[in-house]
Amino acid sequence: MRIGPFDFRPTLWPSLATLVLLPVLIGLGHWQLERAAWKQGLVDAHAARLAEPAQPLPGVLASSAAGADLEYRQVTAQGVYDLEHQLLLDNRIYQGQAGYHVLTPLHLEGVESGSEWVLVNRGWVPLGESRAQLPAVTGPAERITLRAMIKLPPGKAFGPEAVEGSGANWPRVIQQLEIGPIGQHLGRPLLPLVLLLDKADPGGFVRDWKPVYGITPDKHRAYAAQWFTLALVLLIIYIGVNTRRHSEGIH
Repeated sequence: MRIGPFDFRPTLWPSLATLVLLPVLIGLGHWQLERAAWKQGLVDAHAARLAEPAQPLPGVLASSAAGADLEYRQVTAQGVYDLEHQLLLDNRIYQGQAGYHVLTPLHLEGVESGSEWVLVNRGWVPLGESRAQLPAVTGPAERITLRAMIKLPPGKAFGPEAVEGSGANWPRVIQQLEIGPIGQHLGRPLLPLVLLLDKADPGGFVRDWKPVYGITPDKHRAYAAQWFTLALVLLIIYIGVNTRRHSEGIH
């Protein structure tokens, strides 16, 4: 194909390579944009919820059909911690240091029978001198009123055997957060949510709750721009290696 003083003559291998790589690069760019949009939605929902006043947890549960619209709701709750049966969620990183999130069962007041237990994430604690030495996780033993944010746990399943330890040894380490198996291990039904204890509550540990951990929406957008740029560069190279200035009329 002649374009002005140039001839564009596609050859086999560059054409095949471009046909394979170009859709992949464009697809990766679109995937990064989709991830950015999803995470931006989490950030926006989190910010909107923070601006709302905290409501009593029993009322929030009663007004939310089938658990809908609970994520990031600001709530208050009353009850008593079960400090004898706490869980340590493993592999939690804070400022580059490994540790645990402390999950404490709370016996709630003012909720219907069968839904009176909920896990409260009281924050991050560092590892002990070794994994064989678990950190001491104390807390208030009296009746408390707390403020927290609702977080719906991920849907990844794991078996009850993933709760480490048995017998009278507590706290116990867990590798993933799955409400059903944890409730079975504790021997009590748990609400299908976790309360992230407010930073101002004196009964917790290090709390730096964020709607998004790891790659932020802006980084996803930057990665998308990189993939689209690579796609454009590939197209330019393809055109360049298959285009020659034709010699007609040159003596």
